[in-house]
Amino acid sequence: MCEGGEPGRCAVWRGGARDLVFQKAIHRVRPLDAVDPDYLATHVAYLAQQDGLSQLFTGTTIKHLPQVALQKIALPLPPAAEQRRIVAKLDALTARLTRARAELDRVPVLAKRVRQTALDDEFADPAFGEPVTLSDLGQWSSGGTPKSSEASFYGGDIPWLRSGDLPDGLIDRHVMTITDEGLHASPAKWVPAGAVLIAMYGATIGKLGVTTYPVTTNQAIACIVPSKRVTADWLFYLLLQKRPELVALGQGGAQPNISQQILKAIPTCLPVVEHQRAVSARLTSAIARADRMEAEAARARAMIDRLEAAILGRAFRGELVPQDPNDEPASVLLDRIRAQRAAAPKPKRGRRKKVEAQG
Repeated sequence: MCEGGEPGRCAVWRGGARDLVFQKAIHRVRPLDAVDPDYLATHVAYLAQQDGLSQLFTGTTIKHLPQVALQKIALPLPPAAEQRRIVAKLDALTARLTRARAELDRVPVLAKRVRQTALDDEFADPAFGEPVTLSDLGQWSSGGTPKSSEASFYGGDIPWLRSGDLPDGLIDRHVMTITDEGLHASPAKWVPAGAVLIAMYGATIGKLGVTTYPVTTNQAIACIVPSKRVTADWLFYLLLQKRPELVALGQGGAQPNISQQILKAIPTCLPVVEHQRAVSARLTSAIARADRMEAEAARARAMIDRLEAAILGRAFRGELVPQDPNDEPASVLLDRIRAQRAAAPKPKRGRRKKVEAQG
């Protein structure tokens, strides 16, 4: 049982080819014969999950459950046979919940595949447009960062975006702001509404956003103001479809990045505006379906977590398995536990020997 870090997290050691050793941040609890170790471990872990042990913790930054506090944990102790029935029922239900979680965990992967397949299908046929490069699709620029040590450059009324702020969708909020002084003292510049932004540095390479109001950005973002022949939505989906290619181009080095020069040289095809709008409408619908699928899976995952907590609650209220009147009464069980504890040999206490340092 964990003493620190995640106090109350438990595991049951069932023996093995070699003896088990453990660090001092773990409590070893040896249940008496009348206490099922799985029942004990499951109940303590349940209490920890439900914040039922916090009153016993010490420490502020890192919580600890000292042995003195561990011994104060109160728990219901049904007859030994009922403990085993509870554990067996919980094992069966937990296995089903684990299988359900595993299936739901596959949904984000499937949703990602659905999105990418829809994108690839729409941009697979080059016959729908004239050959161009990304540089031909609009006016390109990038931003800059005001000197961070100048407090007067920050906290103004000018929205200022970093690559991590790009939401892969419409940009309708911002976190950072800069002042007019900060804007004029740096390469940062205004980007109008309707521009498509793409991250060029680090782990955010390929992250996208479409501005819904004028903003400024740092130098890690390339800004494209679409030409009259290009719709912002279509350009957004085109860059989204090319994200795996962009990430691959940005690999290498301690800080992967992809330059505007590389981005602008990427070839593509430019269809007429009517075709762009039709593509955007189909992709918006397909991606919305994938988003709903992922959201429903997340809700189902949360429901499973609540269901598991409810099952454990019923188990430890005596409501999960039938109670058998032929079971040994709990009072007899407790008497036997007291007798076992009384008969157990007391640990020997002796004076510690001082070990002399060897010269």
